[in-house]
Amino acid sequence: MHIDMKSATLMSKSDTYDGDYNCVMRRPRNEFISGPHFHDFYEFVIYLGNAGIFRIEDGEYLVRRGDIVLIDIFKAHTLLYNKTESYERFSVSIDLGLLISFSTPECNLLDVFHKCSDRHPIYHLEEQHLQKYLNLLNDYMKTQISRGKEIREKALVHQLLAYIYSDCYTGEHADATDSHHTEIIARLISYINAHLSEDFSLAQLSAEVNYSEYYVCRLFSRLTGKPLTKYIQEKRIREACCLLKGQNSITQAAEQVGFNNYSYFYKTFRKIMGMGPAEYQNQFQPSRKTAN
Repeated sequence: MHIDMKSATLMSKSDTYDGDYNCVMRRPRNEFISGPHFHDFYEFVIYLGNAGIFRIEDGEYLVRRGDIVLIDIFKAHTLLYNKTESYERFSVSIDLGLLISFSTPECNLLDVFHKCSDRHPIYHLEEQHLQKYLNLLNDYMKTQISRGKEIREKALVHQLLAYIYSDCYTGEHADATDSHHTEIIARLISYINAHLSEDFSLAQLSAEVNYSEYYVCRLFSRLTGKPLTKYIQEKRIREACCLLKGQNSITQAAEQVGFNNYSYFYKTFRKIMGMGPAEYQNQFQPSRKTAN
């Protein structure tokens, strides 16, 4: 079943994690429930049980114990999980910048996350090869430390990626040009995240990476499948949704995501979310007055 990017929604990083990565063990009782979505960070998932059906763009896969799923940025996907099965899946979200920093000239992690293999995005490990991942995860789950948790957790992510590169790399490299283009996208996304509350222009954004507006827009669209201006709009609105779930007024939410014109914010919000901001907010705060 093909997942149409037009029907998939941007999952904001604010909905998922802080910092530059996140680790979580998912089970049916705490499963991430979402329709088709995509995100501007990478994700890898290690399946420790038969979880259900994973759909990504044109592919549909019955995921089982020993499967590793690698999810590229901006690739629409969803998991139709089996509510009757008892399973675990260890999911790691990781920023593009951190993934690049973990790479080396000899071991470019983009080689396994991009489509450099006919097995992409599902890699299956037999039990004897899965065991080294289980040993890492079991040690991580059992051992509690009072200080340095973040360092240890990042070390876990680093080690898991080393295993994944060893098990999933097939010898086909993302060439130097592709790697350079990906780094440009990483810098663009980083700038957008850091300046989301500002009314920045495409000229400012393109100056950050020292390329023309035309080149930056064309490159972003080619690599992600989404126009840069549309991505920025969706990113702002998804961030606004996170704020509206809290104690922010609609006006505050609009201003904090770079909208100085309320009518334009309202129009854009309705176009992307299918409802107005007050209606959206009332889903989470039904007793709150909508006069903002």
